[in-house]
Formats: sequence, structure tokens, C-alpha cells
Amino acid sequence: MSKSFYFIVNARIGSKRIEKLKSSIEHYLNGFTYEIHITRFGGHAKELTKEGIEKKFETIIAVGGDGTVNEVIQELANTSISLGIVPTGSGNGLARHCEIPLHIEDAVKLIVEGKAMFIDLGKANHVYFISNAGVGFDATVCNTIKQTKSRGLKMYILKVIQNYFTYQPDTYTIETEEKTFTQKAFFLNIANGKEFGYGFEIAPKATLQDGYLDMILVKKINFFNGFKFVWDGWRKKLTQNKNCLYIRTQAITIEGPNLKYFQTDGDAHDCNGQCKINVMPNALKLIVPQHINSL
Repeated sequence: MSKSFYFIVNARIGSKRIEKLKSSIEHYLNGFTYEIHITRFGGHAKELTKEGIEKKFETIIAVGGDGTVNEVIQELANTSISLGIVPTGSGNGLARHCEIPLHIEDAVKLIVEGKAMFIDLGKANHVYFISNAGVGFDATVCNTIKQTKSRGLKMYILKVIQNYFTYQPDTYTIETEEKTFTQKAFFLNIANGKEFGYGFEIAPKATLQDGYLDMILVKKINFFNGFKFVWDGWRKKLTQNKNCLYIRTQAITIEGPNLKYFQTDGDAHDCNGQCKINVMPNALKLIVPQHINSL
């Protein structure tokens, strides 16, 4: 069991939840060594993670949404330090996949009582991800959200609607270990875990420990097929949707003449026409409930 805990808290969770977090930490970590640090700016979680590693803490805990987790894993990948998660975001796709409690008190309790398991990470160009990476429409939406100060489901839906009417699908050249092909697509999502967020399973067959990534290529979305796409995602049958192409692979290269952005766990990054994505087996130790045998 870990005896030292380093909490990195996204300031956006608000003062009430920060106080609840501190109260839970005092209750469950009484007698342990711990530090609590609140982020002050975008990218600060990554810097704080470096400090936690330098101070030799055994467990570093990300308190926030998938974006906060993503910042932390950039430094924590391929180390012996365990990652704990107290999910306070809106989507919380990774937490749902791993059965990590969505309530602060229960999540803090799990940090002490859970166990660490090795999981795979993905790497898109230079950026690690846990849940998924993507290009196309979802990356464009994530990039517009990046320009705002708001987050959450309402903002995501707003930006989806705003961008839908102006977005032009690209034609991609896609290379996997088995084949190379060209396909026009609304977006491509490369999943390490099942959850896209909000209970929507982009890749219901994906696991975090199989050494593979699951690619879902969505050919087009319009008024007529959009509802079924969403419905299939919520009922865990998206890979059977006739408008989707499903491939399992360990490495994939995506090229497109208009490929300017890719997203990792909901955060947008710039690119110049190419995105190379690989699986990184057993690259992270994650604290999960004791009853979990596989992820």
C-alpha cells in the first residue's frame, strides 16, 4: 500500500468541492503523508506532476476531468508511480470504464483501499492518452472549446452544433500494420478505453490491457443517421453501425490534406497533415477497485 500521496487539483472544480476533497483526505489519509496542490493555469498540472515525481511520492492523484488526467500522465507515463483519480469532470469516461467512484468521498477512499494495475496508454504524435485520440470533427470541436473558458456537456453540445454546419469532412490516407487505404470520413476515433464520455461507448470491445487500439471511422453523420449513431453508442453497439468502420491495431498513421488538429482525451493539439498513433503496453499504474481483475 502506498504511504505518500500527492494531490493535483484542477481549480475549476470550485471551492465547495475543494473543501469536500480536503475533508475526505483528512478523514481517509489520517496518518499518511500527503500534499494538496491547486492548479493556477493551463498546463500547471503537468508541472506539478514533475514536482511530485521529484519529491518521490508513491501515488499522484489527479482531481478533475479527463483533461486533468491527461496532463498528469504526460509525466507519469513509464514510471513506477501509481496514478489515482478523483473524477470531478463532466464526461469522466475513464473513471466509468474503470469503475472509479464519481463521488469525491468514495473516490478518495478508493485511493487508500484500492489496488494498482498496469494499463496501456496510447501515444498520438508526442502526446500520451488513456481513453481515446481522434482527428476530424471531434478534434475540431475540441479545438474550439480550447479557445473558451467553459467546459462540460452543454459547452460540448453547443460547439458541436456550431461547427456541424460549417465543417467539411476530409479524405484520409490510413495506414495500419495490415493495410493502407483512403477513405473520406467525418471523424476517426482511436480508442484505448471504451468510453467517449457521458456513458457513450465509442469502442465497446476495447480494453486497457490488451496491447491494442480500437479505431472507429465514422463515414458521415447527417440528420438521417445521426440519431442512430448516438443511440448505438449508448447501447454499446457502435461497431455494428453500417456507417462506421472498425479496426483493431497496434499502430496507425493518419494523413489528410486538411488535417490540422488531433485530440487526446478531449484536449486539442496542432499537427501538420499527419498523426501517428501507437499503443504503449503496460505504461501506467492505475489505482482501481479491489474487485477489478481486468480493464
